[in-house]
Order: sequence, then structure tokens, then C-alpha cells
Amino acid sequence: MGLGSQTSGGRTQENGTTRSEYVVPSVLSKENGICSRKESDGGSGKARYIGVIIALLIVSNSAIIVASQDGVTGWSATIADEDGEIQKIVLSNGGGAIVPILIQNDGLTSIEVSLECTGPFESQVACPADVTVGPGQNVTVDGVISGVDVMDHPAGTTEDFQVTATVTARQGIPVALPGDTNSDDVAIEIPAIHMLSIEIDDPLGPINAGADTILRMTLSNNGNIADRASEVEVSVDCTLITVGNQISELTNREVAVGGSISANVVFEAALSHPSKYCDVEVQAVSQGSGGSQSSSDDTRIEVQAATNDRDNDDGEKGDDGGGTVEVVTTGLPALGAISSIIVMISAAIITARMRR
Repeated sequence: MGLGSQTSGGRTQENGTTRSEYVVPSVLSKENGICSRKESDGGSGKARYIGVIIALLIVSNSAIIVASQDGVTGWSATIADEDGEIQKIVLSNGGGAIVPILIQNDGLTSIEVSLECTGPFESQVACPADVTVGPGQNVTVDGVISGVDVMDHPAGTTEDFQVTATVTARQGIPVALPGDTNSDDVAIEIPAIHMLSIEIDDPLGPINAGADTILRMTLSNNGNIADRASEVEVSVDCTLITVGNQISELTNREVAVGGSISANVVFEAALSHPSKYCDVEVQAVSQGSGGSQSSSDDTRIEVQAATNDRDNDDGEKGDDGGGTVEVVTTGLPALGAISSIIVMISAAIITARMRR
């Protein structure tokens, strides 16, 4: 063959010598009705960039998840105040309490946190649903406990209040994979309620001077903790009535929750006691309350004077309950019956003469 070349299957024969060639595929395109051939560049640059961006997003999200799990994002939810974490909160006597919840964000982005609270003793609980905290900021919100009947539980009983906080958004963008949570709890304690009550029975009827009557006194514990009376005092507004020392049976004796103790106290009226109504009052002071809680009750005793004094009593009573009767007499002798008749006749005669 003469000078020339043949191409076949990517190989070229020229002057009897065969050599390999890499052929770039061509693309036919039609522009203005004329077919032309363009060489392919072997791939799109935009596709490469999109792939790189997707890869970076995947890595970034993975880093955020790992950072959250490792606490690098720096946020927390604790039950605390300005003095630090709280270990115990005592309910009020009305069965309520305020629980401060501190949300601390040490991260570089703002976070939105949802809160879920559960309370003790079948109470009613309320806390904010969502809280937004800026980067490097702290926010304190209040959980509220109410509706606990403290009298249904012994003093000192505890149950937990718990709060669970979950990040739902960062920098305003919802979190795709929830699960970044913090939780804390605190013991809620039932308060001690000191509630002693004292009662005194009414007398069965009046008593005579020189006699006595027995009045029963009962000390009851209506609180939620064992207690005792540090002192029990009885006062009577009649000085001629004495009170027996049986009252000491009610002091410094422990009374269990829902229990009671009693004493029969003797009240004795002196023989010289006038007829009078005497008011009696008894008061008991709770030792457990430190003297701040007390209870009182009262009744009335009717005293009837001795027989001789009763005959002279006209219903008016002095300071000691007795009346004073004053009898006035003269030293002139009494006139006889005949003398009286003579005086009357003489008076009649004198009157008749004067009329003439």
C-alpha cells in the first residue's frame, strides 16, 4: 500500500506501523440547522460541587450530634436558684410550692427548649411549654405545684418533682433529630402541721356552795405529726372556786396523730360562795409549734348559795356575787292596844270641834 493511514477500533496504521490512540467521543449537536460535533469535557463541575456540599452537611450534622452528646454545646436544665442547686422544697400548709427551673446556655447559638414537668402527691403541676435562651444566657422559669392535701400525709413524707427539657430548635431552625435532653428532680416534703384542740364538758347542773363538780377536759391532736401540750391553763372568774390539780394530766404527754387524752378536773365552790354564774376557760399550747399554736374552750358553772344566804338574796349581787341587806331599828317602846284606841278617839273629838 502507498502512503496513507487506516484507523480501526482505536488503532491507526501509518506507513506499515500500528499505533494506539485515545479517541475522545464526540457529541453531535444541531445549531441553525447545521450539525456540528462538540468534544465532551468528561464530567460536570457543578455535580462535583453539589457532592462536596452534601458531604459537608452530613459531616456537620454528625458533628453537631456528637457535640451535643458530649456536652460541647454547653446547655443544661437544673432545679436551682441564685444559691445553687436545690435539694428539697417544703410545701406550704396550703399544699403548694414554687420550683425554680434554671436553663443555662453556654453554646454559640440560641436554643429553644420544651419542658415537661411531673409532680408529687397527685398534685396539679404547671410549667412553661417552651423557653428560648440566647447564646451565653441563663433563663429561670417557675414550675408550680398546687392542690396537695397535706393533712392526708404524715409530716416529713417526700416525693419527687421532675423536669425534662428537650432542645427543639437551634438558631430558630428545628432540630431534625430530637433527643438532646436534660432532666433534674427535687424532693418535695410535706410540712408539719401542729393542731392541738382542747374541749371542756358543760356541767350537768348547778352546784351548791360547799360542794364540787367534775368537768371532763379532752386534748386532741388534729395535726399530721405527734405533739404535746407544753401548758394547759384554767381560769375562773369566781375567786371562791378552786381548781383541782388533775389538769396536770394533760401537760407534757405525747398525743399521737388523730389521738386524744382526757382528764376529770374537780371544781369546788367554797361554803361562803354566793349565788352566781362563774365562767370557766381552758387553754392548751402546742409544744411542737414552739408556742405559736394554741386552742381554748369555755363553759359556765352555776353556784347556788347556802340556804340562809339564799333567803337574804334579793337578786342583786355585789363584787363577790353576794347581796348585802341593811336592817334599821329604833329605840322607842311599842304602843299598847288600849292606848292606841284612846289616842284615836281623842283625835276624832278634836277634829269635830274644829269643824264647828
